[in-house]
Amino acid sequence: MRFFSQFFKGFGYCFTSLGIIFNKGLWPFLFIPILVCICLLLLSFYGIYSVSGYIADSIKPYLEVDASKITDPNFLDTIRLFLSSKASFIINIVVKIILGFISGTFVKYFLLMVLSPFLALLSEKADEKLHNTHFKFSIKQLLIDIARGVLMSLRNMFLEYFFVILFMAISILIAPLAIVTIPLLFLISAYFIGFNFFDYNSERYKLKISQSTNLASKNRGYLVGIGVFYFLAMHIPTFFGTIIGVAFGPAMATVAAVLCYKEIEKEQIKN
Repeated sequence: MRFFSQFFKGFGYCFTSLGIIFNKGLWPFLFIPILVCICLLLLSFYGIYSVSGYIADSIKPYLEVDASKITDPNFLDTIRLFLSSKASFIINIVVKIILGFISGTFVKYFLLMVLSPFLALLSEKADEKLHNTHFKFSIKQLLIDIARGVLMSLRNMFLEYFFVILFMAISILIAPLAIVTIPLLFLISAYFIGFNFFDYNSERYKLKISQSTNLASKNRGYLVGIGVFYFLAMHIPTFFGTIIGVAFGPAMATVAAVLCYKEIEKEQIKN
């Protein structure tokens, strides 16, 4: 029950954060993610099409069938000839799907890596405006925060890849378990994404990565709620929907993480 209570609070805080962003003058932070994301998407699409074409051309010769050697084709031979003629097209499609999935996960985390200095600053400013606190600006500390943000994103990305590969293998070997593994994988992915936003607060309050990880694991509901919101925001249908999601998603999730962090502090004081 505690998980679900935290989940709905974390998810709800993401919508609360929108009013905070405009009322507290934090709206300029909405424009930075759009510019970064457009550049990343263009590079991603170019990379996928270039690599998939190269892989398809490399594999195609091994799948081709010499029609002149088949004098009396049966049903299987007909299928082989058809697949051989469409080999390049089929390989291109399959490779694009695989690379698209990998690229989608990579871009998701790389976007957070690139945005880490801006989101860390947004998290700090939101904390100051909401709780009347003040954090002394330091170039050294900013560089440390950026390095930690990148390190945390890499850590979470590789952990997510591990679970993706593990659950895909399980689903292939035991197909009926896909009913369980796919939703579970989604929640795990949401947790790691929420962790990225949550850790900006841990950075600011000088928690070590191990301490931040321990605190996050005890409050998974908040992180999953933030992560689910971020995922939904980044996958709004239509091009303009995506632009809106990219602009608002990271900023709203960052401010929501500040609210969740303070909520956890209150819970710890009560206990």
